[in-house]
Amino acid sequence: MLGPVLRLVVKAGKERKLRNFYPNLYRDEIAAPPEGVGVAEAVDVEGRFLAVGYYDPRSRVPFRAFRFDPGPLNRAFFQGRFARALRRRQGLGESHRLVHGEADGLPGLVVDRFGEVLVLQVRSRGMEALREVWLPALLEVVAPKGVYERSDVEARRQEGLPERVGVVYGEVPEVLEVEEDGLRFPIPLALAQKTGYYLDQRENRRLFEAMVRPGERVLDVYSYVGGFALRAARKGAYALAVDKDLEALGVLDQAALRLGLRVDIRHGEALPTLRGLEGPFHHVLLDPPTLVKRPEELPAMKRHLVDLTREALRLLAEEGFLWLSSCSYHLRLEDLLEVARRAAADLGRRLRVHRVTYQPEDHPWSLHIPESLYLKTLVLQDDPL
Repeated sequence: MLGPVLRLVVKAGKERKLRNFYPNLYRDEIAAPPEGVGVAEAVDVEGRFLAVGYYDPRSRVPFRAFRFDPGPLNRAFFQGRFARALRRRQGLGESHRLVHGEADGLPGLVVDRFGEVLVLQVRSRGMEALREVWLPALLEVVAPKGVYERSDVEARRQEGLPERVGVVYGEVPEVLEVEEDGLRFPIPLALAQKTGYYLDQRENRRLFEAMVRPGERVLDVYSYVGGFALRAARKGAYALAVDKDLEALGVLDQAALRLGLRVDIRHGEALPTLRGLEGPFHHVLLDPPTLVKRPEELPAMKRHLVDLTREALRLLAEEGFLWLSSCSYHLRLEDLLEVARRAAADLGRRLRVHRVTYQPEDHPWSLHIPESLYLKTLVLQDDPL
């Protein structure tokens, strides 16, 4: 049982966050914290209703709002949230992100759908505490054959929660077959990164495949299971995939073999591997992991990205394309542009911005939650005079 609803008083001036649908309140924004832990109703200093959420002083974010209208956080509430998320993903194919945390009104929960299997992550203390309420609602609305959990991410460790990995419902194959536009990837869930497959790069992969030409040379750095490299090979281009995850490269090798495609593989860290390569490549893709988890890490990570981008540009063919992605909220588009300018200046290369892309629609970006925009990709073309 969840117990009685707590009452939380928000400091004067900080109530504007909740009135503008921003879900997070920090310790110094709470005037009168409640006694205990649990579902809480937030009110302003005059006692006027603001939101219903979960309060836990041990959390990095002590109060996270789930709804901005009065009402319980019961199974019916979560059924409504999941039904809305499902409705908004209609027509996106068998593999997509079903729940994208705060942007879907479900703070601390991520659910990816791969056909009849769901892979989820629980990233906050509140969502963990409410598991016995929302999990049955998820099963009722989606009716999957199986659910697998990969709650082993940094955000969960920051919450002081133990890791949870494994099957939580039904039948889940040890090797998950992920299909995307005719490509199939046999991904061992126990070894996979995050939820198994990077769905957020789907539209970029489609754009890339439309641009690559037969006979071109493609370098896919941080390739993981080769979503870009395999599309290049399918178009008749030469593809070289680079990653330090040997298991992921094994998945890529299996997928290529099944399709009768050739992708060359290089196992190793990105920067030293790039330094040991010779070009030219018509497309170079840099999609590093989340390099910046805290604002204070930004300067060092930008310097590292400049080094990576400089090496990528050294290998880039004349009029070739550099694809530079960031999946960190703290690394903004302006930072990516600065990184590219600094690297280009070091080599005397002139570049033009061919395209800027963001995360696809199944990873919604809420106007009121800046952190919900995380993926930015800068597509640059060498632009000699």
